[in-house]
Amino acid sequence: MRISSSYFFQTGLNSINAQQADLLHLYQQTASGQRMVTPADDPLGAAQAVNLSQSQSLNERFAANREVLKLNLGQEENVLRSATTLLQDIKTALIEAGNGTRSDLDRQTLATVLSKAKDNLLGLANSTDGNGQYIFSGHRSMQPAFIQGSNGAVSYNGDAGGRLIQADPTRQIDSSDIGSSVFASAASGSRAYVTEANSANTGTAAIGSPTITDPAGTNVGMPFKIVFEDVPSPGTGLQYNVYTTGAGGAQTRIEGPKAYDPDATTLRLDGGVQVGISGRAAAGDVFSINPANVGASRAYSVDSTSFGAGAIVGTAISDPAGAYLGASFRVEFTEPTPGDFEYSVHVLDANGDPVLDVNNDPVIMGPTAFVPAAPPATTVILRLPDATGGLEVEVSGSLADGNSFLVSPAASVEPELNVFDTLDAIIQALSADVGGDPLGQAKLSNALASAMQKIDINYDQILTVRASVGARMNEIDAIDANGESRGLGYSKQLSRLEDVDYYQVTTQLELRRAALEAAAMAFKKIQGTSLFNMGS
Repeated sequence: MRISSSYFFQTGLNSINAQQADLLHLYQQTASGQRMVTPADDPLGAAQAVNLSQSQSLNERFAANREVLKLNLGQEENVLRSATTLLQDIKTALIEAGNGTRSDLDRQTLATVLSKAKDNLLGLANSTDGNGQYIFSGHRSMQPAFIQGSNGAVSYNGDAGGRLIQADPTRQIDSSDIGSSVFASAASGSRAYVTEANSANTGTAAIGSPTITDPAGTNVGMPFKIVFEDVPSPGTGLQYNVYTTGAGGAQTRIEGPKAYDPDATTLRLDGGVQVGISGRAAAGDVFSINPANVGASRAYSVDSTSFGAGAIVGTAISDPAGAYLGASFRVEFTEPTPGDFEYSVHVLDANGDPVLDVNNDPVIMGPTAFVPAAPPATTVILRLPDATGGLEVEVSGSLADGNSFLVSPAASVEPELNVFDTLDAIIQALSADVGGDPLGQAKLSNALASAMQKIDINYDQILTVRASVGARMNEIDAIDANGESRGLGYSKQLSRLEDVDYYQVTTQLELRRAALEAAAMAFKKIQGTSLFNMGS
């Protein structure tokens, strides 16, 4: 094989260039600290590094979001803490106003104090964060949460939108709360009641705070109305009836008429609730007792327009944990054979559509034989639906084929829980001259009782929101710890993929430098070879 001189020279040059290229690559690794100078150095590692870098950037973004959450929730907590202290002072003032030794002038002074407290509370409700956004306005963050009209009434001006911030790849946390929920509603699940006396009452009776004597009582959570009226026999005193308010304002009597004892200190409302009472009621006096939490109401109304000659005597809850409690029911009667009746119960949702079971079939109970009441009884109790619904309906009267009636959750009577309206009402009551007027004293006592009940509900709700804020802040701390751990994992994996091993690269650097010198010396030796000195 003949090898030309030019081939000798080219081979030597290529060898030197290759060693220089390897040496340059090692210099770049040493100077940058990066193992992969170009993606070609490790294609798979480069792709993994890109994914890890993106994940690390997202993790850092979530960490920044959590810092915003901490700031916003911390500011809200400060406002709520101040509101809690202010409501405590308001409750103290209301207790003082109820002191029978106070004069009209004293009460008017307390009215001025409460007016200033209302202004302070309005300022807290319209607090802003560090960016000038109103904390409790929902999505309408550039608008005050509450506005005051020309008549002094305060109303919510925000919306119901929550300001959710992504705190984690799978978790969004609300950075604030809605003002209407904080300052104008009861805590979810609250079973408290609010009493109201009719402004037209002429007696001196004052209603007290309701209490639940039986948490599983059939009427717990229902709205009540107590109506006093004369006994049919003149001169024999008063009696009272207890009603519950159904859909469209229709009233169903659940108790009474019962004789009224003027010396009684409590009135027991059938179904697990009792209410304190003092003074003496008069004929025509009306007191309302409504659940603070609308969602807790368990009253039902009945549409019996298609029930023929039958009548609905009343409804009752037989099982507070009934599977379909809260649904609507349509009860249909059929007469398969003359004189023998059956009834079927159709379960409906809030829109009147059939509720479906696990097989996507409408839930229909029955048909069940309908057995008329045996004398001397006149009514029959129907369980809706059978043993799984938790609702009973008492029916009477004669039936015909095709008769039906509809049972629906009653429209709840919602008490006004706007704390500013409550303060306006009690300020007005304290500003009025009462003197020695027993009727005026009764009106003031009823106003104070109602106001204290509502303020207690508002106070409990603010405490509940504060607890929610604290829980969210604890959750953020837990997510932070997890995010920091995740970030360390990303950094470790990126270091393994990207960072150069200086011990290895410096060793390779010396090796490549020696290889380059050897290649240069070899080229020098070869290029000096000729026919004239080969034999020397």
